[in-house]
Amino acid sequence: MINKNKYIIISPLFPTNEGHVGSYVYDQAKTLSDITNYDVRVIKVVSIFSNEKDYTFNEFEVKIFRVLDLPFFIFPGILNWINSMRIRHLLKKNNYIRDLEVIHAHVCYPSAYLANAVSNIVKVKTIIQHHGIDALQLLNGRFYLITKFQKLFLQNRSLSQLNKIGLNLSVSKRVSKELNSYRGYNPKDEFILYNGVDRTKFYNTHCNDTNDKYTIGCIANFWPIKDHISLIKAIELLVLDGVTDIQLRLIGTGEKLEFCKHYVQKQNLSAFVFFEKERPHILMNTFYHELDLFVLSSYYEAFGCVLMEAWATDTPILSIKNQGFSELIPENEIDNLLADEKSPKSLKEKILGEYNRRRSYPFDEKYNIENTIKEFVNYPFFKSDD
Repeated sequence: MINKNKYIIISPLFPTNEGHVGSYVYDQAKTLSDITNYDVRVIKVVSIFSNEKDYTFNEFEVKIFRVLDLPFFIFPGILNWINSMRIRHLLKKNNYIRDLEVIHAHVCYPSAYLANAVSNIVKVKTIIQHHGIDALQLLNGRFYLITKFQKLFLQNRSLSQLNKIGLNLSVSKRVSKELNSYRGYNPKDEFILYNGVDRTKFYNTHCNDTNDKYTIGCIANFWPIKDHISLIKAIELLVLDGVTDIQLRLIGTGEKLEFCKHYVQKQNLSAFVFFEKERPHILMNTFYHELDLFVLSSYYEAFGCVLMEAWATDTPILSIKNQGFSELIPENEIDNLLADEKSPKSLKEKILGEYNRRRSYPFDEKYNIENTIKEFVNYPFFKSDD
């Protein structure tokens, strides 16, 4: 038997049998395994205080690596020398060093640091994939009095790590632009890898929804940047204008959930706005088919995988201007499918436009994950000797 070269994914994001966070990283890993000759392995990085143990998710045995660090994101990476020795030990212990060709890290800290630690002892192609606009994680500081010093410390150390990596991947031009705004960022190579969608999970079933109400959906954690309240207020404006055959279905949890629920109750919108429990990722195709329109009102969005998933079912989608996904909107649809940020009025107008059009929005197979990953692995970086 010919040994396959190993492709190791190091990521804080990977689903478990109990939770779907990191589903895109799994889809990417699975596609890499399916369409290439790589032996793909997964290492999940967690806090030193985590109780997670090694586990199996579908076809992947996931190894847990606990990162030793100061709590509360205080001077992250200050103990990197210890974690470097530990990650190298983990790879050697599990025989991951042999035939190792690629280390694909997700999220700068700690994954890029760990990838570089391995590249110091073995010749390997290193990749870091940036999933957020705040790619350097400068917003993660907890304590006001040291935030300035934390940011300077983290920025300088992280930029140094990123400049050592062979290939910096961004999930949108929006993310890449943010990275390139840092004076000390000098990457060896860059590539935009949009989050493709698994078409075996998300597709048009051609089942007609029999709901007599125009149904709008949103899947997002209730964080301030997701701006659910603007979407709820847009529904309120539509109702006040006499558009009452509509409903908004919201799936997610987070700090702003109770605030949004209180607003809905206070404004007597309970007949139009519904809060639903999270459900397994594999069941989301059904949810998208129950919608006439999917809206993501986030104003600080690197990409927005849920938009891609909804689009894959031929469900119309509505997003916010200048976010990652807006780069994929055709020129002739920009005025229809992109609203102004933090603007209930603009959201209301765009929703009303789709409400009146009642159309589908055919998916572009260019963004089938098989096609995005094929384009990625054919990039010259994989053919080089670096």
